[in-house]
Amino acid sequence: MNIKIAAIVLLALCAQPAWNQALAATSSAPATDAAALTTRLALRDLWVEHVFWVRNYAVANQAGNRPQADTAAKQVVSNATLIANSIAPLYGQPAADQLFKLLGGHWGAVKHYSDATVTKDNAAQQAAVNELSANAKAIAAFLAKANPYLPEPTLLTLLSAHGGHHVAQVDQLAAADYTGEAQTWQMMRQHMLVLADALAGALVKQFPDKF
Repeated sequence: MNIKIAAIVLLALCAQPAWNQALAATSSAPATDAAALTTRLALRDLWVEHVFWVRNYAVANQAGNRPQADTAAKQVVSNATLIANSIAPLYGQPAADQLFKLLGGHWGAVKHYSDATVTKDNAAQQAAVNELSANAKAIAAFLAKANPYLPEPTLLTLLSAHGGHHVAQVDQLAAADYTGEAQTWQMMRQHMLVLADALAGALVKQFPDKF
């Protein structure tokens, strides 16, 4: 594993206390009224579903099960559509379309990394990590511009660590390190809850009349 790939994995595996501290300083928990709670739970489901289907792709890809991998890939795209369209009522369909494009870039980078790991193409792995890093910056900039309650540096830390989880998971599956991958999965899932809650809290703050 080269230095840059190792660095992104290390960020994912070691940064959880920093996520919680940063979010506590920049956003409060969503209000508990019905609309806010529904939004929070819906976003949690959507983001957990994202890592669920990406993991399914990585597992199937590593096993050479093409039908399962193709089905998982379609579900990842379907989930990205739902995540993107969830912001349309507040920001409009053009913004939702832009977010979908950015989420597609995230998925594309993870898929490239998984594919390169299967073929043992180190150069392609590095290119995929570069894609993930650039995409994390683009998503962080997009969300921070849309919502003043989502600080770009905090978002970048969250999204970079999320990319690192994907990389760590793919590497662990390739190495048959199932115990390590189980631990990574738990961190991935918890991380998605943190991210979803941050997004929900920022929406409630920005659009109090909607909640």
